[in-house]
Amino acid sequence: MESSVCAVVVTYNRVKLLQKCLHAILSQSVSVEHVLVVDNHSTDDTQDIVEHMDDDRLIYHRLDNNYGGAGGFKRGISSAISETSAEYFWVMDDDTIPTEKALEELLKARKQVPNFGFLTANVRWKDNSPMNVPPIANDWSESTMKGIIKVREASFVSLFFSRTRVNRVGLPFEDFFIWHDDTEFTLRLAKVGNGYYVPGAIVIHESASNQAPLIYRDNASRISRYYYLYRNEMYICRKHKSRITTLRTFMRDLYVSLKVIIVAPNHRFRRSLTVLKGTFSGLHFVPKG
Repeated sequence: MESSVCAVVVTYNRVKLLQKCLHAILSQSVSVEHVLVVDNHSTDDTQDIVEHMDDDRLIYHRLDNNYGGAGGFKRGISSAISETSAEYFWVMDDDTIPTEKALEELLKARKQVPNFGFLTANVRWKDNSPMNVPPIANDWSESTMKGIIKVREASFVSLFFSRTRVNRVGLPFEDFFIWHDDTEFTLRLAKVGNGYYVPGAIVIHESASNQAPLIYRDNASRISRYYYLYRNEMYICRKHKSRITTLRTFMRDLYVSLKVIIVAPNHRFRRSLTVLKGTFSGLHFVPKG
């Protein structure tokens, strides 16, 4: 094996997609050492399906509750550190389907920039349109001669990083619950080593939609989730970005809280209040870990 890699997959009630994801990981052109599946207390037949898969590289952990994506990834990375000897971790959701040479391309990029903080894949949606495109760094052009692009942050949709870097920056914050836990984590990683987008490492993100989440058009059943989006964004601005960016984000959120009252199809005041609660909470929120 060229290097020791443990893939970490967080899943919840999507066993068909999980099977597809695991098959893609286990069929890579460069073999992984382990695949650690973190089950966020699924109520479907995930446990039975995974436990009956015939591959000794699989490690299955069923959590006692649903801790959200942030809690799942924190526990998964922590378990990968303590239960495997893998040098690198390759992290993704259960709806991420890596193409056959995705890991091979990430490992090639690792050789080109051995002191990297993180590597992120070329994420495509089901129709091959780009998705989860990371923001490029100001000096992005310096890395293009190597066939990669320097970026500032990335998502957990196929994120590659080392054990050494996690030991430096710590684990994702479980208190984020959902949304932007990956942004905050990769911003920390980028402080100890540059982040790079690897165009040849193609993965398919089989999510329900390729549209950015917007509180004024989303289903009413999902409104409460947006509290975490606005709270976590505000924390990231305070912790990792400039005061002017924090102020601009705060003013944008106030604008959104007014906009939903005008344009949302239903539950307008509930949506507006969710934005305001999240934003103001983010001004003093401090994640415990």
